[in-house]
Amino acid sequence: MGKVVEFSRATGPRASKPLWRHVLGEVLREERLVQERILTEVAAAAGVSPQYLSEIERGRKEPSSEILGSVADALGLELFDVVHRVGERLGARLDVERREAERRERLLVEASFAFRAGVVPGHPLDLTGTDAAGTIVLAGATLAAPADVFLLAA
Repeated sequence: MGKVVEFSRATGPRASKPLWRHVLGEVLREERLVQERILTEVAAAAGVSPQYLSEIERGRKEPSSEILGSVADALGLELFDVVHRVGERLGARLDVERREAERRERLLVEASFAFRAGVVPGHPLDLTGTDAAGTIVLAGATLAAPADVFLLAA
């Protein structure tokens, strides 16, 4: 029999990306709460049912541009303001995701170098000190001279 290969449920980069409708709902709900207004009041002013507005705020429904315009008006916002806020949040999340991906990549590279150098994974190239003769001790391995230690920076 062959090996059983398990795959995680979240595969690829698409699993962690937020959807437009989720961020839109966050923006609309946050604005409504800042204004200290209840859902039924805003829904009535926008001409939609409270249930539908609730589904928009929870990111379960993606409203048409007409409905979105009505909800924005009911909150005293221009459609541009809503779209701009959503875009800013999506951009900020993308920046965080990129930084996290770069951090994971650096950790993989460091772990690879640590593995090649015989260093315990989890402690990438941890310089532990010098011995009595003044030679450098790197994770328990004594190096002949300080010139044997290199720093690789990208």
